[in-house]
Amino acid sequence: MFKSLNKNSEKIFFLFLFGWIVINLLQSAFTDLNNDEAYYWMYSQYPAWGYFDHPPMIALMTGAGYLLFHNEMGVRLMTVILMAASLLILRKLLDGSDQKKENLNYFILLAIILPVFHIYGFIATPDSPLIFFSALFMLAYKKFLDKDSWGNSVFMGFVMAAMMYSKYHAALLIIFVILSNPALLKNIRFYFASILGVLLFIPHIYWQFDNDFPSFRYHLVDRVSGLNPENIPEYLGNLFAIQNPVILLLVLWLTIRRKPENKFDRALYFILYGFMIFFLMASLRYRVQPQWTSLMAIPVILLVFRSVQISPVAGKTIKWVAWIMLPLLITVRTALIFDFLPVSFLRDEFHDYKKKVKEIGDIAGDRPVVFTNSYQDASVYTFYTGKFSHSLDNLNYRRTQYDIWDFEEKVHGKEVLYVPHWPTTFIMENFTKHRFFNGDSAYMKVCSDFQSLQKECVVLKNEHYVFNEKSLNNIEIDIFNPYKYPISFKHSEFPIAYYLNFFINGKREERWRIDIPDSVSIINPGETLSASFSFNLGELADSVYIIAVSTEAGYLYDAINSNFSSASVIR
Repeated sequence: MFKSLNKNSEKIFFLFLFGWIVINLLQSAFTDLNNDEAYYWMYSQYPAWGYFDHPPMIALMTGAGYLLFHNEMGVRLMTVILMAASLLILRKLLDGSDQKKENLNYFILLAIILPVFHIYGFIATPDSPLIFFSALFMLAYKKFLDKDSWGNSVFMGFVMAAMMYSKYHAALLIIFVILSNPALLKNIRFYFASILGVLLFIPHIYWQFDNDFPSFRYHLVDRVSGLNPENIPEYLGNLFAIQNPVILLLVLWLTIRRKPENKFDRALYFILYGFMIFFLMASLRYRVQPQWTSLMAIPVILLVFRSVQISPVAGKTIKWVAWIMLPLLITVRTALIFDFLPVSFLRDEFHDYKKKVKEIGDIAGDRPVVFTNSYQDASVYTFYTGKFSHSLDNLNYRRTQYDIWDFEEKVHGKEVLYVPHWPTTFIMENFTKHRFFNGDSAYMKVCSDFQSLQKECVVLKNEHYVFNEKSLNNIEIDIFNPYKYPISFKHSEFPIAYYLNFFINGKREERWRIDIPDSVSIINPGETLSASFSFNLGELADSVYIIAVSTEAGYLYDAINSNFSSASVIR
């Protein structure tokens, strides 16, 4: 089989690339969007220089494809094209090596058996443009090493910016390349490329500044928790799964046995081990997502392929892994289209989601739908029904792009269908329970005059407070109205109540209700109300806490509405 591929290997490679594109286009057309893809499609409907979770490249990609095809394939079109182009660039990076052209069949097999190229070969995520522009950056870097010219410097600067507009992890790749070749820090043309990249990235930086740096706060602060070594096994499992466990072990073995031959190879080593070690350390503080190490696929495929000619073990390993992986990958990718595997994840993500949101749409009619703690539900609902929806969040979840959009104002005072994510006892007793076609259920309620309070509207005046455990404590706050309409404290269905919360290690320990004078019924737009209240700490332990003010708007509970401050509890 493999000997027969040796002849006309260049033609076979381009036939493979064409077939790869066709297969991924068909997969794109007949596979339902998963929740994150629908979320990124929502990005594209509201163009901006940035979004809560990511830079804007994924929005540009999904939007461009959707202009041509108003369906799943349109959302994924640019992903298919860019990932095929990534393989072409990786193939180009092999030019000039001592590899024989007939060995290209091993490159094809590597592309097929690395799960990362299947996952991001058609699924629209920020990782697809990140992989493409990172491969292009490595090509630019190789050209820069070959010829230190201003033209190559400009090329590298533009690619740096494109990488950063794709995903923030691009910064790690640039850092690892610099660490592999510190002489770059003495090169004026490399500085020029870096400055050009930063200048091109300024619109996104300004967007972050204008929105109070939501992405940086989320990724660098909100996601970080206390020391938790239990995350390490999960990280290692995801790492080996996304890169193919046998191939990853093979490349580690190969790199230990053989030193890099030049500066470019040295960069590949630094990227491979840099990403692996960096996220191993990061897993001590938070859960590392599988896709965060996707860029390791670049050094993996290049280093393993380059070892085929000098290491018989490499070629043999690729062959037998291909025999095992091909049937498995074909089965899984087919199951994304046809629901025949008893795997709940595949069924929930790629088969049942569309049907469930359409049932909700039938119940909602022309009413907007408001979900809680699920940007996924809101995004998938809008994509597959074409109807407006919004997602609120509370302490049990995290902030999303829906907190930046003005959607909350669009549903204020409207008749909406409210669909909470996690029902309370009150909700189970007072809402209508709907059972979906597959046996799942959700609670729903039609609200005639909807009011929510999601924006920051409370000011804790001090950065740090000291409270006494055994005496009455007092705190003063300012409550203001950030909306264009009045906030009604005594709303018939969504009355507002404020609470002071004490947190330690991300877990709420206690809360106290803040009393608002009975004479106050509304706050008009732009108005500020000063409130003071007293409370006893009770059994709260001596420690340092994080405090914040939350609200309940009727059965909409635990929305954080203030800045965070620290507080010491003393005896």
